[in-house]
Amino acid sequence: MRHTNLKFYSLLVLFSFAFLIYFPARLEASIVLKLIAANPSKTQTQRVTIKSYLPKETKPEDILDKGDLEVTYDTQQGSYFVFGEYDLKPGETLEKDIELKDIWAIPTNEIESLRLEMIKLEKLLKATEFAERAEFLKSSIDGKLNQISDNQSNPPANPERHISDYRENLKILESAKADMTLVRGLLSQAKTFPTVMIWRMILAIVIFLGILGISFYFIWSKQLKTIGETFPSGQEEAPAKANSQEPSFHQAEAEKKSASNEDMEKIIKKEEKKE
Repeated sequence: MRHTNLKFYSLLVLFSFAFLIYFPARLEASIVLKLIAANPSKTQTQRVTIKSYLPKETKPEDILDKGDLEVTYDTQQGSYFVFGEYDLKPGETLEKDIELKDIWAIPTNEIESLRLEMIKLEKLLKATEFAERAEFLKSSIDGKLNQISDNQSNPPANPERHISDYRENLKILESAKADMTLVRGLLSQAKTFPTVMIWRMILAIVIFLGILGISFYFIWSKQLKTIGETFPSGQEEAPAKANSQEPSFHQAEAEKKSASNEDMEKIIKKEEKKE
């Protein structure tokens, strides 16, 4: 019974040290999880089980060094953990290091990519009706990205705080991405705007051509009316001219007849003289 109590007590000591001495090592963008187990008994050797859950973001490929510890996934907790069993002599302390890749930082290139995209979208929207809104969203996105960069420029020494800050930065990043989605939506709407303008221009051209056609119709009708009024007077003048020429024609005919009669008289007189 005493052995069981000592073992339980030693496990409590193990877990306490495991979380208190968990600190980051900033070399090569990694952190080190230090696990310490101690046998509090001064007379008995005890078998101690070391078990520690890793942060939920950790995957097996993120473990750089785990020593002789085993890695297993806990489906109920939804995270990986390391464990191992060791015999500790009376009063002995055991220390195990687990080196993890520091994945609790948002990549700088991802932040800059969003920033550059926002600059490009704002330029595209500058000449549209959404320019003011795009400028407001750009200011919001820049503020959030700057906040993430500032948080990551001086990471805390406490690994728990470091991971907590990372999770908070993720929320800020998601908010910035949501704003970016709104900007992309504005650009999508702005692309349809020139199409509407084109249709308006086409409609204006059609209306203009219609008005022009009606104007030509009235001008053409007026010209036809003028020609119609002018052509009959021309017809009246022609007979008048013809009538004015008729006397001279009849006079010529009369002169011809008169000359013919005179010639006949001369011929008749000559014949009478011969007789």
